[in-house]
Amino acid sequence: MKILPVLLVLFMLNFVFSLENTFLGCYNNISPGKRISIEQYRSKTECIKECFTKYYRYSFIYNEGNCMCGNYLGEQISNDTCSECETCNPNIKINLTDTYATGNLVPGPPKNFVISNITESHVRLTWQEPESFVEISKYRIRAIVIHTYSSYSPYSPQWLYSNNTFQTELITLLPATKYNITLSTISPDGDGALVFRVIETKIDTPDSEPAKPEIIENRGHQIDIKLLPTSNNNGPVTSYKVIVVNEDLNQDFDQSILTSYHEANRNDLSYYITAELNPKDINKVFTIGDGQTYGPYYNAPLDPDVNYNIIVALISRLNGIEKIKYSNGAVTGGGVSILNVSDDQVGGDSPAVIIGLSIAIGLLTFMLIAGIIGFIILKSRVVNRRHRLSDNQELTLQGPMIEVENNGYIHEDEPIPVNHYRNLKQRVRTLPSNQLKVEPTNLLGVGRYGRVNSALFQEKDTDTEIPVTAYTIQDKKMSQETRKAMLEELDILIKVGKHENTIGLVGMCETSHLIYVVLEHASLNLKDVLLGSRDSLPGRFSNMSEAQALSIAVQIAKGMAHLDACKIIHKQLCARSVVISSGNVPKITSYGLAQYFSHNKIPDYTRWKAVEIFKNHPYNRKSDVWSFACLLWEICALGGTPYGSVANNEIPDKILKGLRLPQLQYIDHDFYQIMLDCWQLDFDERPTFMQLVDSLENLKENTIVSHLNFKLFPNFQYEQFYPDMELAVRPVF
Repeated sequence: MKILPVLLVLFMLNFVFSLENTFLGCYNNISPGKRISIEQYRSKTECIKECFTKYYRYSFIYNEGNCMCGNYLGEQISNDTCSECETCNPNIKINLTDTYATGNLVPGPPKNFVISNITESHVRLTWQEPESFVEISKYRIRAIVIHTYSSYSPYSPQWLYSNNTFQTELITLLPATKYNITLSTISPDGDGALVFRVIETKIDTPDSEPAKPEIIENRGHQIDIKLLPTSNNNGPVTSYKVIVVNEDLNQDFDQSILTSYHEANRNDLSYYITAELNPKDINKVFTIGDGQTYGPYYNAPLDPDVNYNIIVALISRLNGIEKIKYSNGAVTGGGVSILNVSDDQVGGDSPAVIIGLSIAIGLLTFMLIAGIIGFIILKSRVVNRRHRLSDNQELTLQGPMIEVENNGYIHEDEPIPVNHYRNLKQRVRTLPSNQLKVEPTNLLGVGRYGRVNSALFQEKDTDTEIPVTAYTIQDKKMSQETRKAMLEELDILIKVGKHENTIGLVGMCETSHLIYVVLEHASLNLKDVLLGSRDSLPGRFSNMSEAQALSIAVQIAKGMAHLDACKIIHKQLCARSVVISSGNVPKITSYGLAQYFSHNKIPDYTRWKAVEIFKNHPYNRKSDVWSFACLLWEICALGGTPYGSVANNEIPDKILKGLRLPQLQYIDHDFYQIMLDCWQLDFDERPTFMQLVDSLENLKENTIVSHLNFKLFPNFQYEQFYPDMELAVRPVF
């Protein structure tokens, strides 16, 4: 890293000497902009060199020998030097300068570049604007990986910031990784000079638990075990510690006071470290209790009459910081148990214990049978009572309903019974049953409350039949709690109302036994459209245009902005939860009652969830913003699976540790920056959907810059689509 600055200085000096004769003329020194004075220069070349190294465009040499640097020219008096100027007024010669171009056009390096608060995945950056600049469009920050312990492919991200930004936090760095953090300017004339700092993030707790040791032989005073190597993406694997726990004492395991055998005896602890092993030695069989010393720990002989639990700890040390990961046994007691059962215990339990257990089992069986009989009698009475109710009370809920998240249903306790279904029904269009033709053989899917089929609705006094989706609900088969949940989800659909980019509620149709909730119909979801657009056309890898892709993104953002205005949190936003209607118009679905799944599987939304959800925090309106950025990436990847190289069960841990979807080669920095903004850890810093609509529309309208490019390039490969990672087995509703 030290060679580069030296070569750069040599290049600059050679370039300056080549510009020695780039004389512009004699100028009046009255000009706009700041100038700096260069002290103790010895020649014209020295003046030009100093101004060049300070990134100024011009050097100004006064008649009396002073040298100054600046970026703006004053009034030109003559093409000759000031000493040769015949028309110059002697009274103003003192204000004239011989002016030379240094060759600089771009801004200099930002000043006072400081990196602080370095953690496992975060750093804080502050800087000031360059000393000399004409115009700065943006600041660019790059994090170039120099060394990492991670097994992932090294990813060197970059970020762009506006010209009035002078501090930021990088939040997606890998632990225990050495980075070269560079900061430079971008101007209309090109990229400016950069400054850099080499930093190393702190190690984090190992991301993999040590495997339980394999028991080779138990000889009473000694136990032979085999340790298995463990990978660690968050730092080096420095050593392994073997911990012995006396299970018979039933003492809580406290990692903070874990110590050696002798210290444990003095402090009456039932557990101790018996050895610390080098990673290269764990392929050998290790004997617990051989009386030798391993590292600073004495490997004491074992007591044959004690039950032991063997725990392994992975140790990671770097720059004075130590992180430890214990096997499951350290916390749950579920490590490798070595049980020494004497011969007189093998025969079984005592007769008293057996008699006691038999009596207990008999009592429990009697109580279970009595409970089942009581339930059958109670259910029979409830069914008989329901049969006596009139047909128009089928979906009536008596008493108050409690509002749940995502809807604005019933807000307060009510002192008298209220027919909530009737109140909802007054807000929905009633469809005559003779105008609705449900196709029983065309099953679109199964929802929580019934089957969903395609149907045709004939408008009154016309012969026009409109394709719709009919959700069939059988009220008599629903419990009180299920009916309550169904009405709440119906209310969400009613609240959303009509919007071009959300699936709409057409109306409701009742018969004596069934109720049909009729929705707008769309036969394709966005996921299928994206995967179907993968087409090798001449010079392109998609039959979808870039404008179409951006238009879909803008319209989805508009639909989500509408849901947000209705105070509805979607929670399941991805390409599968967007359908494409006629005219290539995307409509958001899978919210409220508009949720149903075809075939045998349902979407697994883990890859689209916001980081706070993995911390067991509740969903909030900005959680959908995170998911929307994953959907943007999905659109650009033409249906590729987000984090396709990571298993489902590893997604939460990886995202908590800073993993983010990468910038695809055919997405520009401005487009990717929108995604990064949506993935801010602090959800208050994420944009709103209305702000996203504005940002995406600006990208769409800017036809000069190619923000998304589906043109083929060398070594292009589609992002892989893994159905099993995105779909789970459908539960039985």
